[in-house]
Amino acid sequence: MNKVASRMASVVLAATVLGTVPVAEAATAQEKGILRVCADPNSMPFSNDKAEGLENRIARLMADDFGWKLEFYYFPQRMAFVRNTLRKKSETGEEGYVCDLATSSAPDAEGAVATKIYYTSTWTMVFRAGSALDGVRQPDDLLKLPKDTLSKLRFGVFPASPGGDWVFKNGFADQMVPFQQMLGDPNSYPGQIVDVALVKGDIDVAFVWGPIGSYHARQSRDVKLRVVPMVPEGEMVTDFSIAMAVRYREPEWKAKVEDFLARRKVDVDKVLSDYGVPMVGKDGAVTIGGERFERAKSVASR
Repeated sequence: MNKVASRMASVVLAATVLGTVPVAEAATAQEKGILRVCADPNSMPFSNDKAEGLENRIARLMADDFGWKLEFYYFPQRMAFVRNTLRKKSETGEEGYVCDLATSSAPDAEGAVATKIYYTSTWTMVFRAGSALDGVRQPDDLLKLPKDTLSKLRFGVFPASPGGDWVFKNGFADQMVPFQQMLGDPNSYPGQIVDVALVKGDIDVAFVWGPIGSYHARQSRDVKLRVVPMVPEGEMVTDFSIAMAVRYREPEWKAKVEDFLARRKVDVDKVLSDYGVPMVGKDGAVTIGGERFERAKSVASR
Protein backbone atom coordinates (compact mmCIF):
# COMPACT_ATOMS: atom_id res chain seq x y z
CA MET A 1 0.00 0.00 0.00
CA ASN A 2 1.49 3.38 -0.99
CA LYS A 3 1.68 6.33 1.40
CA VAL A 4 -1.39 8.13 -0.05
CA ALA A 5 -3.54 5.03 0.24
CA SER A 6 -2.27 4.43 3.76
CA ARG A 7 -3.19 7.96 4.85
CA MET A 8 -6.64 7.67 3.30
CA ALA A 9 -7.20 4.37 5.10
CA SER A 10 -6.16 5.99 8.39
CA VAL A 11 -8.59 8.88 7.86
CA VAL A 12 -11.45 6.52 7.04
CA LEU A 13 -10.67 4.37 10.08
CA ALA A 14 -10.51 7.40 12.37
CA ALA A 15 -13.81 8.74 11.03
CA THR A 16 -15.44 5.35 11.52
CA VAL A 17 -14.23 5.07 15.11
CA LEU A 18 -15.21 8.65 15.95
CA GLY A 19 -18.63 8.05 14.45
CA THR A 20 -19.28 5.27 16.94
CA VAL A 21 -18.50 7.43 19.96
CA PRO A 22 -21.82 8.57 21.49
CA VAL A 23 -22.36 12.29 21.71
CA ALA A 24 -23.02 13.41 25.29
CA GLU A 25 -26.67 14.33 25.78
CA ALA A 26 -27.55 17.71 27.19
CA ALA A 27 -28.34 17.61 30.89
CA THR A 28 -32.05 17.37 31.66
CA ALA A 29 -33.81 19.88 33.88
CA GLN A 30 -33.93 17.28 36.67
CA GLU A 31 -30.19 16.69 36.39
CA LYS A 32 -29.73 20.43 36.72
CA GLY A 33 -31.90 20.48 39.83
CA ILE A 34 -34.97 22.14 38.25
CA LEU A 35 -38.52 20.98 38.96
CA ARG A 36 -40.54 21.85 35.87
CA VAL A 37 -44.26 21.54 36.55
CA CYS A 38 -47.05 21.54 33.95
CA ALA A 39 -49.94 23.70 35.18
CA ASP A 40 -53.09 25.53 34.09
CA PRO A 41 -52.69 29.34 34.13
CA ASN A 42 -56.30 29.98 35.21
CA SER A 43 -57.86 27.13 37.16
CA MET A 44 -58.23 28.03 40.81
CA PRO A 45 -58.09 26.52 43.35
CA PHE A 46 -55.63 24.24 41.56
CA SER A 47 -53.24 26.64 39.85
CA ASN A 48 -52.83 29.98 38.13
CA ASP A 49 -50.03 31.97 36.56
CA LYS A 50 -49.53 33.86 39.84
CA ALA A 51 -48.70 30.57 41.60
CA GLU A 52 -51.63 31.01 44.01
CA GLY A 53 -53.19 27.56 43.69
CA LEU A 54 -52.90 24.45 45.84
CA GLU A 55 -50.92 22.64 43.14
CA ASN A 56 -48.55 25.61 42.93
CA ARG A 57 -48.01 25.33 46.69
CA ILE A 58 -47.50 21.56 46.61
CA ALA A 59 -45.00 22.00 43.78
CA ARG A 60 -43.14 24.61 45.87
CA LEU A 61 -43.13 22.18 48.79
CA MET A 62 -41.68 19.47 46.54
CA ALA A 63 -39.00 21.72 45.05
CA ASP A 64 -37.91 22.86 48.50
CA ASP A 65 -37.83 19.25 49.67
CA PHE A 66 -35.59 18.29 46.75
CA GLY A 67 -33.48 21.43 47.06
CA TRP A 68 -34.34 22.29 43.46
CA LYS A 69 -35.36 25.42 41.60
CA LEU A 70 -39.06 25.54 40.66
CA GLU A 71 -40.41 26.49 37.23
CA PHE A 72 -43.93 26.27 35.79
CA TYR A 73 -44.92 25.65 32.21
CA TYR A 74 -48.49 26.91 31.77
CA PHE A 75 -51.02 25.46 29.36
CA PRO A 76 -54.84 25.32 29.76
CA GLN A 77 -55.86 21.92 31.12
CA ARG A 78 -58.19 21.05 28.28
CA MET A 79 -58.08 18.42 25.57
CA ALA A 80 -54.54 17.33 24.61
CA PHE A 81 -53.07 18.73 27.83
CA VAL A 82 -50.51 15.92 28.15
CA ARG A 83 -49.49 16.17 24.50
CA ASN A 84 -48.86 19.89 24.90
CA THR A 85 -47.03 19.63 28.21
CA LEU A 86 -45.43 16.39 29.41
CA ARG A 87 -44.86 15.12 25.89
CA LYS A 88 -43.87 18.42 24.28
CA LYS A 89 -40.20 18.80 23.48
CA SER A 90 -38.42 21.95 24.56
CA GLU A 91 -38.06 24.37 21.67
CA THR A 92 -34.36 24.81 22.44
CA GLY A 93 -33.87 21.04 22.31
CA GLU A 94 -31.29 21.34 25.05
CA GLU A 95 -33.24 20.25 28.10
CA GLY A 96 -35.66 17.58 26.92
CA TYR A 97 -39.29 18.47 27.54
CA VAL A 98 -41.05 21.69 28.52
CA CYS A 99 -42.13 20.17 31.85
CA ASP A 100 -41.71 16.91 33.75
CA LEU A 101 -44.59 16.64 36.20
CA ALA A 102 -48.36 17.19 36.06
CA THR A 103 -49.59 17.68 39.62
CA SER A 104 -53.21 16.69 38.88
CA SER A 105 -54.11 13.51 37.04
CA ALA A 106 -56.62 10.69 37.02
CA PRO A 107 -55.15 7.41 38.33
CA ASP A 108 -55.58 6.01 34.81
CA ALA A 109 -53.78 8.90 33.12
CA GLU A 110 -54.12 8.96 29.35
CA GLY A 111 -50.84 9.44 27.53
CA ALA A 112 -48.79 9.38 30.75
CA VAL A 113 -48.14 7.32 33.87
CA ALA A 114 -49.91 8.21 37.11
CA THR A 115 -48.29 8.12 40.52
CA LYS A 116 -49.99 6.73 43.59
CA ILE A 117 -53.14 8.60 44.62
CA TYR A 118 -52.60 11.51 47.01
CA TYR A 119 -56.20 12.54 47.72
CA THR A 120 -59.81 11.59 47.05
CA SER A 121 -62.56 14.19 46.82
CA THR A 122 -66.18 14.24 45.69
CA TRP A 123 -68.73 16.18 43.67
CA THR A 124 -70.78 18.64 45.68
CA MET A 125 -73.85 20.84 45.67
CA VAL A 126 -73.46 24.53 46.46
CA PHE A 127 -76.37 26.83 47.31
CA ARG A 128 -77.17 30.02 49.20
CA ALA A 129 -77.26 29.80 52.99
CA GLY A 130 -80.30 31.22 54.76
CA SER A 131 -82.69 29.90 52.13
CA ALA A 132 -85.27 27.13 51.90
CA LEU A 133 -82.33 24.75 51.30
CA ASP A 134 -80.74 25.18 54.72
CA GLY A 135 -81.76 21.68 55.84
CA VAL A 136 -80.25 19.98 52.80
CA ARG A 137 -77.23 17.78 53.58
CA GLN A 138 -77.27 15.55 50.51
CA PRO A 139 -78.98 15.62 47.10
CA ASP A 140 -81.96 13.45 48.04
CA ASP A 141 -82.91 15.98 50.72
CA LEU A 142 -83.99 18.21 47.85
CA LEU A 143 -86.72 15.70 47.06
CA LYS A 144 -88.24 16.29 50.50
CA LEU A 145 -88.82 19.98 49.83
CA PRO A 146 -92.38 21.27 49.21
CA LYS A 147 -93.30 20.71 45.56
CA ASP A 148 -93.83 24.40 44.86
CA THR A 149 -90.32 25.13 46.17
CA LEU A 150 -88.68 22.23 44.34
CA SER A 151 -90.36 23.03 41.02
CA LYS A 152 -88.85 26.52 40.97
CA LEU A 153 -85.21 25.52 41.57
CA ARG A 154 -82.73 26.05 38.75
CA PHE A 155 -79.92 23.48 38.72
CA GLY A 156 -76.53 24.46 37.30
CA VAL A 157 -74.76 21.38 35.90
CA PHE A 158 -71.90 20.35 33.66
CA PRO A 159 -72.63 17.83 30.88
CA ALA A 160 -71.75 14.18 31.55
CA SER A 161 -71.24 14.80 35.26
CA PRO A 162 -72.72 13.30 38.45
CA GLY A 163 -74.78 16.47 38.90
CA GLY A 164 -76.25 16.17 35.43
CA ASP A 165 -76.95 12.47 36.04
CA TRP A 166 -78.79 13.24 39.28
CA VAL A 167 -80.90 15.98 37.69
CA PHE A 168 -81.92 13.76 34.76
CA LYS A 169 -82.57 10.75 36.99
CA ASN A 170 -84.98 12.71 39.16
CA GLY A 171 -86.87 14.32 36.30
CA PHE A 172 -85.64 17.90 36.54
CA ALA A 173 -84.22 18.22 33.03
CA ASP A 174 -86.43 21.22 32.29
CA GLN A 175 -84.97 23.02 35.33
CA MET A 176 -81.38 22.39 34.28
CA VAL A 177 -79.02 25.24 33.37
CA PRO A 178 -76.01 23.78 31.48
CA PHE A 179 -72.43 25.01 31.86
CA GLN A 180 -69.37 24.07 29.83
CA GLN A 181 -66.30 22.96 31.75
CA MET A 182 -63.76 23.26 28.93
CA LEU A 183 -64.42 26.50 27.06
CA GLY A 184 -62.05 27.83 24.44
CA ASP A 185 -61.84 31.18 26.22
CA PRO A 186 -58.66 31.11 28.38
CA ASN A 187 -60.24 33.63 30.75
CA SER A 188 -63.10 31.28 31.64
CA TYR A 189 -62.87 28.79 34.51
CA PRO A 190 -65.24 26.15 35.95
CA GLY A 191 -65.65 28.06 39.23
CA GLN A 192 -67.77 30.65 37.44
CA ILE A 193 -70.75 28.37 38.03
CA VAL A 194 -70.40 29.35 41.71
CA ASP A 195 -68.80 32.79 41.99
CA VAL A 196 -70.77 34.27 39.08
CA ALA A 197 -73.94 32.31 38.26
CA LEU A 198 -74.87 31.21 41.79
CA VAL A 199 -73.90 34.45 43.47
CA LYS A 200 -75.86 36.50 40.91
CA GLY A 201 -78.90 34.29 41.37
CA ASP A 202 -78.94 32.86 37.84
CA ILE A 203 -79.14 29.40 39.41
CA ASP A 204 -80.21 28.09 42.83
CA VAL A 205 -78.04 24.98 43.10
CA ALA A 206 -74.63 24.37 41.52
CA PHE A 207 -73.47 20.78 41.06
CA VAL A 208 -69.69 21.03 40.85
CA TRP A 209 -66.45 19.14 41.55
CA GLY A 210 -65.85 19.56 45.29
CA PRO A 211 -62.48 21.35 45.36
CA ILE A 212 -63.86 23.97 42.94
CA GLY A 213 -67.19 24.39 44.70
CA SER A 214 -65.75 24.62 48.19
CA TYR A 215 -63.00 27.06 47.24
CA HIS A 216 -65.24 29.51 45.39
CA ALA A 217 -67.91 29.28 48.07
CA ARG A 218 -65.32 30.30 50.65
CA GLN A 219 -64.21 33.18 48.45
CA SER A 220 -67.73 34.61 48.31
CA ARG A 221 -67.99 37.73 50.47
CA ASP A 222 -71.36 39.25 49.56
CA VAL A 223 -73.35 36.00 49.61
CA LYS A 224 -72.87 33.21 52.14
CA LEU A 225 -72.87 29.81 50.46
CA ARG A 226 -73.27 26.23 51.71
CA VAL A 227 -71.46 23.19 50.33
CA VAL A 228 -72.68 19.61 50.80
CA PRO A 229 -71.34 16.39 49.25
CA MET A 230 -73.09 14.21 46.74
CA VAL A 231 -73.67 10.53 47.49
CA PRO A 232 -72.60 7.65 45.22
CA GLU A 233 -75.63 5.65 44.16
CA GLY A 234 -75.84 2.64 41.89
CA GLU A 235 -73.71 3.29 38.83
CA MET A 236 -73.43 7.01 39.60
CA VAL A 237 -69.89 7.64 40.82
CA THR A 238 -69.31 10.91 42.65
CA ASP A 239 -65.94 10.31 44.32
CA PHE A 240 -62.71 10.49 42.35
CA SER A 241 -59.08 10.14 43.35
CA ILE A 242 -56.27 12.38 42.18
CA ALA A 243 -52.67 11.45 41.41
CA MET A 244 -49.76 13.13 39.69
CA ALA A 245 -48.41 12.14 36.28
CA VAL A 246 -45.04 11.64 34.61
CA ARG A 247 -43.95 10.37 31.20
CA TYR A 248 -43.66 6.71 30.28
CA ARG A 249 -40.34 4.99 30.88
CA GLU A 250 -39.27 7.23 33.77
CA PRO A 251 -39.59 4.85 36.74
CA GLU A 252 -36.92 6.50 38.88
CA TRP A 253 -38.57 9.92 38.52
CA LYS A 254 -41.99 8.43 39.33
CA ALA A 255 -40.53 6.74 42.42
CA LYS A 256 -38.97 10.01 43.58
CA VAL A 257 -42.30 11.84 43.32
CA GLU A 258 -44.13 9.04 45.14
CA ASP A 259 -41.51 9.06 47.89
CA PHE A 260 -42.15 12.78 48.39
CA LEU A 261 -45.92 12.25 48.53
CA ALA A 262 -45.50 9.55 51.16
CA ARG A 263 -42.93 11.39 53.31
CA ARG A 264 -44.67 14.75 53.19
CA LYS A 265 -48.29 13.53 53.33
CA VAL A 266 -49.07 15.62 56.42
CA ASP A 267 -47.80 18.77 54.70
CA VAL A 268 -49.64 18.00 51.46
CA ASP A 269 -52.87 17.34 53.39
CA LYS A 270 -52.40 20.68 55.16
CA VAL A 271 -52.32 22.46 51.79
CA LEU A 272 -55.49 20.66 50.68
CA SER A 273 -57.17 21.64 53.95
CA ASP A 274 -56.12 25.28 53.54
CA TYR A 275 -58.00 25.39 50.23
CA GLY A 276 -61.09 23.70 51.66
CA VAL A 277 -60.83 20.56 49.52
CA PRO A 278 -63.63 18.11 50.49
CA MET A 279 -61.84 14.97 51.63
CA VAL A 280 -63.37 11.49 51.42
CA GLY A 281 -62.29 9.28 54.31
CA LYS A 282 -61.84 5.51 54.26
CA ASP A 283 -65.27 5.15 55.87
CA GLY A 284 -66.91 7.12 53.06
CA ALA A 285 -67.59 10.18 55.22
CA VAL A 286 -66.69 13.58 53.75
CA THR A 287 -65.05 16.45 55.58
CA ILE A 288 -65.57 19.95 54.19
CA GLY A 289 -63.99 22.86 56.04
CA GLY A 290 -64.06 20.97 59.34
CA GLU A 291 -67.68 19.85 58.92
CA ARG A 292 -68.16 16.09 58.69
CA PHE A 293 -70.87 14.56 56.52
CA GLU A 294 -71.82 10.92 57.14
CA ARG A 295 -73.13 9.30 53.99
CA ALA A 296 -75.58 6.44 54.31
CA LYS A 297 -74.70 4.73 51.04
CA SER A 298 -71.46 2.87 50.52
CA VAL A 299 -68.72 4.65 48.61
CA ALA A 300 -66.85 3.09 45.70
CA SER A 301 -64.04 5.60 45.12
CA ARG A 302 -61.67 5.39 42.20
